[in-house]
Amino acid sequence: MFEILFSERGLSLDRLKVLIEVRDAGSIAQAAPGDPVRQSQYSRQLRELSEFFGCEVAQRRGKILKLTAQGERLAELAREHLRSRDDFRSECREESVAFTIGAGDSLIQWLVIPRLGKIMDAFPGTRFATSNLRTNEIVQQLTDCRLDFGIIRKNAVALGLKAVSLGIVTYVAIVPNALMPRKRKFTLGQALAELPLATQTTDGQFTSGLREIAKSHGVPLTPMLACQSFPQTMAAIKTGRFWSIVPEMAARDLPPDSVHQIPGCHSLSHTGE
Repeated sequence: MFEILFSERGLSLDRLKVLIEVRDAGSIAQAAPGDPVRQSQYSRQLRELSEFFGCEVAQRRGKILKLTAQGERLAELAREHLRSRDDFRSECREESVAFTIGAGDSLIQWLVIPRLGKIMDAFPGTRFATSNLRTNEIVQQLTDCRLDFGIIRKNAVALGLKAVSLGIVTYVAIVPNALMPRKRKFTLGQALAELPLATQTTDGQFTSGLREIAKSHGVPLTPMLACQSFPQTMAAIKTGRFWSIVPEMAARDLPPDSVHQIPGCHSLSHTGE
């Protein structure tokens, strides 16, 4: 069994590890910056892998040596193989198991971390690491086994990934009392037209949905403050100078008597995995 794999020289765990390092860094120069001796060693090891498999796993593009499509595929297979061996070794030695969870910063803060305690109680000794990533980065890193779990929208799940639903993310419009004139209640359209809006602008789907809501009320979407994450948006709300539309799970941290909630954001809700 596997006689062909063992009939020639050139395949080793060290060479596969180098392949993965180059894959993650993007090129040999980035995998071993400022170290020409190590770069030469990496180049030789990749050449030996190419000779063993009978295909080019790396090609020179200008002055940079980068992986080919076949090299990328081999790196994915190698990562999965080495990850399984590492897990088996930890299991045999009864070492603690570590899992990496990828999600947006807001989900890490409001969904993941508050629930880790119960998981640790159920599985003593388990260790975790969180990685703040965008949806496309999560999908890519799940595909090539750099993440154990990822939290993304249902419509972003790629072929080959297994998913279970965690529920639906709902959004609410929150206006600080400091922005509310006495005895006046704002509609969503009035808030969009008259009040200073702080909003998360790096999530394309959320921003697109918010733009559609503004359009339906006949007003342009003109944020007074563009934020890179929902936690930043929440910080803006807490100043009392901005209002925003945020996930309902985030609004639970606000004192209920300090803000006013405006209905009408249901179209932004989406299913999460």
